[in-house]
Amino acid sequence: FEEIKRAFSVEPVTKQFYEEIQNWYFWAMDKVTFPDDYKYSENAEKDREIRNATSLIRLITRIIFIWFLKEKGLIPEILFDPDNLKDIIKDFGKKHNYYNAIIQNLFFATLNSKIEQRGWAKDEGYPKNKSNYGVKTLFRYENKFLINENEVLELFKDIPFLNGGLFDCLDKEDETGKVIYIDGFSRNPEKQAIIPDYLFFQEDEQRINLSSYGLGSNKKVRGLINILRSYNFTTDEATPIDQEIALDPELLGKVFENLLASYNPETATTARKATGSYYTPREIVDYMVEECLKEYLKTKLPDIEEDKLDILLSYSEEIPNFSEEQRQKIMSAIDEIKIIDPACGSGAFPMGILHKLVYILQKIDPDNKQWHELQYHKALKESEAVFKEKNKHEREEMLKEINEAFDDSINYPDYARKLYLIENCIYGVDIQPIAIQISKLRFFISLVLDQKVDRNKENFGIRALPNLETKFVSANTLIGLEKPKQLQFRNPEIENKERELKELRHRYFTAKTRTQKLRLQEKDKKIRQEIANLLKKDDWPGETAHKIASFDIFDQNASADWFDPEWMFGVVDGFDIVIGNPPYGDILGKDINKNTEEFVKKHYQHSTSNDISSPFIERGFDLLLNHGNLVYIITYAITFNKDFSKSRELLA
Repeated sequence: FEEIKRAFSVEPVTKQFYEEIQNWYFWAMDKVTFPDDYKYSENAEKDREIRNATSLIRLITRIIFIWFLKEKGLIPEILFDPDNLKDIIKDFGKKHNYYNAIIQNLFFATLNSKIEQRGWAKDEGYPKNKSNYGVKTLFRYENKFLINENEVLELFKDIPFLNGGLFDCLDKEDETGKVIYIDGFSRNPEKQAIIPDYLFFQEDEQRINLSSYGLGSNKKVRGLINILRSYNFTTDEATPIDQEIALDPELLGKVFENLLASYNPETATTARKATGSYYTPREIVDYMVEECLKEYLKTKLPDIEEDKLDILLSYSEEIPNFSEEQRQKIMSAIDEIKIIDPACGSGAFPMGILHKLVYILQKIDPDNKQWHELQYHKALKESEAVFKEKNKHEREEMLKEINEAFDDSINYPDYARKLYLIENCIYGVDIQPIAIQISKLRFFISLVLDQKVDRNKENFGIRALPNLETKFVSANTLIGLEKPKQLQFRNPEIENKERELKELRHRYFTAKTRTQKLRLQEKDKKIRQEIANLLKKDDWPGETAHKIASFDIFDQNASADWFDPEWMFGVVDGFDIVIGNPPYGDILGKDINKNTEEFVKKHYQHSTSNDISSPFIERGFDLLLNHGNLVYIITYAITFNKDFSKSRELLA
C-alpha cells in the first residue's frame, strides 16, 4: 500500500513531470531557431544559447497556460489533435508549420485580440503588406494551411480574448519604425521562428544523450503535447494542507523555478550542469508569509488580541469573534499593505502572500460585501480626482469594471479579492525578464481560474486579464539611483508629474485594447521625459535623469540596471513587508556583475561584497517602512562567517 501511495503522491508526479519538461527543453535547445535581431551577448555562441533558452522557457510557460485554459473548456481540443491537424496544416508532422500556423496564431492573433477584431495580415507583397506592418494581433501564415482563411478563423472563434501581456508579441518597432523580431511572428520567412512539428507530437519515446547538460546519456524524450496529455491538470490551487494528486497551478512553480535555474544569469549562459532545485517548498513559503503578516497586523492593529490573529491566519475553519469595527480595521489594513519580493524568481512568495490574504478575506468577509464597498468607494474617490476634467463615460466605465469584478454571475468571489490585492498590494523584482514573465503567468492562471465561462455572454463571460507590467519589473535590485545629497524639499512640480505618472500606470493595469495601451505608453514616455528635464533643473545627476526617462516599464525584453520603488512603482515611503529567498554566494565578482559589485562597495555601509545575500539584506532594510518586516531565507554562514560581521551589526 505504501508503495502505491508513494507512486501516486504529489511530489513524485510533479518530479516526473518536471523531468520530462526538463529533458524536452534541453532536447529542443539546438533544434529550434528564433530571429537574432535582439542581441543578448557579443559572443555568438552565448547569444544563440541565451536566445534559445529564454525563448523556450517563454514557450513552455505560454503552452502550459493554454493547457489550463483547455482544461477549463476555453480552447478546443482540435488544435492539439494530430488526426484533425493533418487535414488542417500543410505537411503536418513533417516540417515546422504547426508552431507558426496554430500556436503563434493562437497566442498573438486570438488570445491577444478581441473576438470582433480578429482578421488577417495576409502576405500580399509590397506595398499592400505595409498597411499592417508591425500589427501583431492579426492572423498570418495563410500559406501554411490546407483550409481557407475563413475556415481558419472558425477554428479559433470560440476562444476568448485574454489581454494581460503574456500573449503580447515581443516583435516590436524600434524608434526608427523598424521591427525588431524576437518571437518571430512574421510574413517574412527569414524572420520566422522555426520549431519542428515532431518537438510537439513525437509519440514514441526516444532515448537521447543529455550528458553535456549533466542529465545522463540515456534520457527519455517525446513531444511536448504528448507530455502534457499524460498528466492530470487540476484548476485547484493547492495549499500546504490540501494537495491533490495532480498538477495544480502552484505546483507548477517548481517546474518554472527549476527551468530558471538551468539558465544562469550570473554567467549569462545556460547551465552546462543541471543545478539543484532552487524551488522554495510551499510549507516554508507559507510559514514565512504567515509570520510576517501576523507581525504586520500586530503592529497595525495593537488593540486586537494576538491569539485571535493566530486563529485568523491558521488553516483552521474557526473564525475569531471580531467586532464589526475590528473586521473593518483588518480589511483596511489588508487593503493598505505593500509587499515586495526583491528577487522574486518565479513568484513563489508573491503568490503565497496572495493566497494567504485571500484566505483571510474569505474568513472575515465571506460574502465579499465589505471588500466590494471598500474598493468601490476608493475608486469613486480616485475617479473624481483622475477624471475631473475628462469625460463622464470613462469614469462610469471604471465604476462598472468594479461592479463586474464582484458580480457572482461572472466570477467566483475570489476573483475580486485577488484582482484588487494584486493591483494595490503586491510587487516583485527580478534581474531576469523571463522570471518576471513566469511570475506574471502564475498570477494570470490564478485569476482566470476564478472566472466563470458563459458561452452566451460577451467574450464567453471571461474578463480581460490585467496588465502586470507595473507590478512586476525586471531590474537590478541592488543598484539604486544616484540622488542629490541635500534633498530636503521635494519640488512640487516634480511631485505633480510623479503623481500623474502613477495615475497613468494605475489606469494601464486595466487597459484592454492595443490602441489604448499604445496611447498610455506614449503618454508615459512623454511624462518620464518631462520629469527628467525637471530633475536636471533641480540639480539631479544627468545620468539619473536619463535612466528615469529611458526605462520603459512596458518593454518585456528589457531589464533595468537599477531599481527604485518610487520611479518604478510609485511607492515613496517604503514597503510594509520585504520577503524572499535572495541569491547567495560569491557571485558579485563575476564579470557580468562588476557594476553591481562597485556600487555595493561604494554605497552599502553594512554589507560584504563576498556574498550577494549580504547586500540583499541591507537593501531589504532600505526598502522597508518604519516598523516594517524583513523576512528572508538566508545562508547559515551569516551566524558565524566574519564576512557577515557588518550584516550582523545591522540585524542586531
